[in-house]
Amino acid sequence: MKTYASIYIGTYEIVLKVFEITKSKGIKEIDCLRSYCEISRDISHLGKVSFETLDSMITVLKDMKSTVKTYKCDTYRVCAGYTLQNASNLYFVLDQINLKVNLKVEILSNSEQRFITYVALASLPNFENIISESALLVDIGGSSLQLTLFEEGEVITTEHILLGANQVREKLLRIKDKKDANTQVTEMIKKEVGTFSNIYLKGTKPRYLILINNQIHNVASRIPVSSKDNIIPTELYTKTINKVKKKQIYAVISESFDIDTDDEMMMPFILLYQSIIEQIPSGNIMIPGISISEGFAYDYAYQMNYLKAVHDFKGDILSAAWALAGRFDSYMPHLRALESFSLEIFDALKKSNKLTPRERLLMQVICILHDCGKYISLSSASECAFTIIMSSEILGLSHNERLLIAYVCASHRSETPYSFDQMANQFSEEEYVRYLKLLAILRIANAMDNSHKQKLKKITVTLKENQLVISVLANDSVTLEKGTFETKADFFESIFHIRPMIREKRK
Repeated sequence: MKTYASIYIGTYEIVLKVFEITKSKGIKEIDCLRSYCEISRDISHLGKVSFETLDSMITVLKDMKSTVKTYKCDTYRVCAGYTLQNASNLYFVLDQINLKVNLKVEILSNSEQRFITYVALASLPNFENIISESALLVDIGGSSLQLTLFEEGEVITTEHILLGANQVREKLLRIKDKKDANTQVTEMIKKEVGTFSNIYLKGTKPRYLILINNQIHNVASRIPVSSKDNIIPTELYTKTINKVKKKQIYAVISESFDIDTDDEMMMPFILLYQSIIEQIPSGNIMIPGISISEGFAYDYAYQMNYLKAVHDFKGDILSAAWALAGRFDSYMPHLRALESFSLEIFDALKKSNKLTPRERLLMQVICILHDCGKYISLSSASECAFTIIMSSEILGLSHNERLLIAYVCASHRSETPYSFDQMANQFSEEEYVRYLKLLAILRIANAMDNSHKQKLKKITVTLKENQLVISVLANDSVTLEKGTFETKADFFESIFHIRPMIREKRK
């Protein structure tokens, strides 16, 4: 048995959860501490974390660290949501926490934050069945919301919308007439969500809406249903909430559901989710009652091989990349040929160059997305590809991994790659070398299908001393491919100290 703890500094609360991890029983929560904080409101009004809020955070974190020691946890992790990055005094806040609590806080990007929550969701026993048809995951936080669409078990897209419970709360507080406030907030939400619905759903409705939030779970858990999977018919959920909304909404929530309404964030979350349910109708609502804290525990258990993930997270990344390439009308036969060529080359090099399985996955995503910029501009395709990739989150990739992919896709057409000086503020030396290696593989693989006609068939790649011999079977003239290949081979050799060469067998 392992004891694991996570401390999460969110936009409106700090949460400590302690878990027991066993191979036989999985993950079990054994303690939870929550403390309300004003981080999001401070950043919204002041642009920074106030001294009062920081003092409160330090006091809470000291208590939580003491609790972690009491449980004698094997390890623990302290993270903060990406909203904290917007504080002008971010580094002062992190330094004070380190000095006074001796805790180093890891700042998550939005994609990392959402993915960790998704890891917990994917651990549920009925998750695979739910996404096997169609489902929309709705993850609402204090400062934004994330919509992730599944179809036939695959991730189609994930979109980040800058509208969260804190904005809704501020709107409600500014308007004295609560009826007008609810109407205005509802219209504001529907405007944002309607754009997503028009672009990605196009009139179809997902069978399930998966809602992730503690406040909404507290309300939904009071609704009597026969399902053991936290699934509620949409009609029943809407009918119950509408009964409450017709009355004085703040006073009646606690009376109807026996919930403590001291948490002023509860009502904004209810309004957000209800507006999304009305805007994107579905047959069923799933409210699993999981959070990012459970995600930290599962992520740790998977990395340490205490538990084995059932869900294919790698498949999610690839399906999302293919969907993104399709949205920008990339030429799929060329992408498949390029993926095949690059992976053959990668596998031939991986042992001698210590290339990792994760880098192999990044290579696949690079091949899939390298041409997406052509949809916007042929002359500026590389720059457009960079913008598209950095503007499109892929669930499962970290911000740095997405940045690496974007830089490789942006520079594969240029004569010279980006220098380390140009990227030093974003990449370490090790990451820069990774960028050069993946770029070198992409360039010669792309040269092998320069005509976009897939002339090369049945390739085999063999590493012989300082030569990479690529044997191919061709069904047409490959003069263009050979000429382009030679121009790219010099760069490849300068990176790997291996000379690539093509040996052609005519069909």
